Amino acid sequence: MAVSEGRPSAFKFPKMEPGQQQFPAQHTTTTAAPSQADHDNKIRLNSAYIHTMEGRLKLAHLAVSIIVFICIMASNYPRAPHSNWISFVSMCAFWTSAVLLFFWCINLVGMLTLVPWLTLELVYVAIWTFFWFVAGCVAVDYAVMGLGDAFAVAAFFSYVAMCIYGFNAFIFYKKWRDSGNQFNLRMGSANTTTTTTTTTSTVIREQKY
Repeated sequence: MAVSEGRPSAFKFPKMEPGQQQFPAQHTTTTAAPSQADHDNKIRLNSAYIHTMEGRLKLAHLAVSIIVFICIMASNYPRAPHSNWISFVSMCAFWTSAVLLFFWCINLVGMLTLVPWLTLELVYVAIWTFFWFVAGCVAVDYAVMGLGDAFAVAAFFSYVAMCIYGFNAFIFYKKWRDSGNQFNLRMGSANTTTTTTTTTSTVIREQKY
């Protein structure tokens, strides 16, 4: 059959051979990002914990505890029986919160999953909320007796610490209740990234007659 010169020939797609499948015009590739849980079984730096609510509250624990201790040590009666009680409360609070913060920052909490960390921290902050209240009352008693302004400052920050610890206990209690009395130690969940790639494969065969 003759075809007039100067006229482009028609484009035809190649025929598929038997058993041969055509490459899809569009396909979806799913890439699973590494889960945070994969990193919770080893020691690692978890600096992001400091920026969480619990991390900031622990930093507040350290601040008020050391302030109260300094006030007692700077008073006229740093070794009095009541002063010893306030020092005991402040130093135990400081070192307990410091150790817990350190455990979180090195991800030791994520490794020791059998330890009920939420329950332990809830009990700790609840007890120390009461201890701070008692320490504040003791410091107020010394301040009213005219034993120095340092006890008045210590009383103020003891009540501040009581509020911080009480708020911390409230947050832990809500987590403990909402999680069915269990604490999920995983700081993150698996992230899945889905990428859609569109590929068009066209074979053009020019036939000349």
